[in-house]
Amino acid sequence: MRIDKCLIPCCVTAIAAATAVEPVSATEVDSLLSPVPTPVVGEWYKTSVVGNATGELVDLTGLGGNLESAQPTPANGVLKLTTADDVNDKVEIATFDDYGLASSTLNSIGLSFSYYKETVPGGNAFAAPALRIAIFNPSGTGSGIDDSYGQLVYEPYWNQPGGGAPAAPADAWQTVSIDPDTGNGFGDASGGWWWTGGFGIANAAGGPPLRSLAEWEDAFVAAADPDFADARVVGFSFGLGSYNLDNIGYVDDFAITGTDANATYDFVIPEPTSLTLLAIGGLTMLRRRR
Repeated sequence: MRIDKCLIPCCVTAIAAATAVEPVSATEVDSLLSPVPTPVVGEWYKTSVVGNATGELVDLTGLGGNLESAQPTPANGVLKLTTADDVNDKVEIATFDDYGLASSTLNSIGLSFSYYKETVPGGNAFAAPALRIAIFNPSGTGSGIDDSYGQLVYEPYWNQPGGGAPAAPADAWQTVSIDPDTGNGFGDASGGWWWTGGFGIANAAGGPPLRSLAEWEDAFVAAADPDFADARVVGFSFGLGSYNLDNIGYVDDFAITGTDANATYDFVIPEPTSLTLLAIGGLTMLRRRR
């Protein structure tokens, strides 16, 4: 998965001067929008939906088990991500802002979210909703390995107790908390993030090498790509990538701290629109007349 770079420059330009404060309450996300040239801060977009993959907001009422009873924010909805039986299926749901210089933000950021992986017979047992951080320099001129855009990817199966890459826990809500040192162990396979390529460092293609965010900052500095000095953290996304066949995952309660644009997001079921309410009222009047 990869966010379309054409979405990024306008977003960064429009909000670079903004300074955020600690959020006092969660922003309710009640819609997933189609990509636009200038994303709106606080909105979430379907930046990539390929094949029979889906990304939608759903109500868990009546589904039972841990999925319903232990959902992070009861009875108001979650983000659901699915892939089918094609290796090309993938889905990515993203939000954009200017979170600050990557060189400093990777050393101060705090992230948390809850996810649930549903058992699907024959599905990829390892895959679960992944979190991505988009890094971009709108003035960069590099290409290939020196591209001025890339994503750090946090895969739950790379970050289980004991290291290695065991199957992600299934059929129970999991809560993840991440700081700059989560996954320490420079380039090992015992936890951390992998990189999609750019700023002088090659695509890890799913990892390893795996590094903590602080270690990645050190790696970018060591790579000495001139575009990294002014690169910004510009987006976060959740998704399921290609080759993760027959997967169903859920995400909720995403929090970002330690950046220039802190936020907390709660995925919810959309409220009925005014037009829908008017339509219902009209049908009621019509039935009464009959």
